[in-house]
Amino acid sequence: MSNLSSEDRLRLLHSKLDECGETLLYLIAEYDETGETMKTVLELVSEDQHHHLLSVQMTGYQGTPLHWVCAYNNGAVLEVIMRLVTSEQTRYKFLQLLGSLGDTPLHTAARRNKTQVFRIIHDSVSSHHFIHLLTITNLRECTPVQTASMFGHQEAVKTLQDCHSTALIGIALQQTDPKGIAITDDNNKNAIF
Repeated sequence: MSNLSSEDRLRLLHSKLDECGETLLYLIAEYDETGETMKTVLELVSEDQHHHLLSVQMTGYQGTPLHWVCAYNNGAVLEVIMRLVTSEQTRYKFLQLLGSLGDTPLHTAARRNKTQVFRIIHDSVSSHHFIHLLTITNLRECTPVQTASMFGHQEAVKTLQDCHSTALIGIALQQTDPKGIAITDDNNKNAIF
């Protein structure tokens, strides 16, 4: 594969393996226990091509390979993806991708009670971005927390609430000077917290 151009590698990795449209990335998302195979695949193409690999949806499934990783609670693969996609803004964009039901990868993890995924996502984006991911609603008009609750996954609800609290604390700390004095909002001239 090393003698193929980056575009040819990308085309090969997009090849559908079955009538459902499953690609190699879906199999890796489900079965790669260490993340090494995903690392190898992502290193075969340029970083700007990661978007093409991670955003294409399989015909018979309502999400991207990233949704699949979250559905199978594959923390090793998720950590590799988040590490190799070096731009925080790009990671944030991937985590906003919607499946056909309007679910983000966080919704998918919430629906399946995959709490390990929440912490990895929380640690992979800024506090502001994580809080925004928690507010995205799917086609059922549910946030990830509401989705977890709807399926009776109390552990997922608690973990998401804990991550939310940690994100809020992170934002508050970013807006406080080293002496512990609250920084004011320039528009309103009021203390932010």
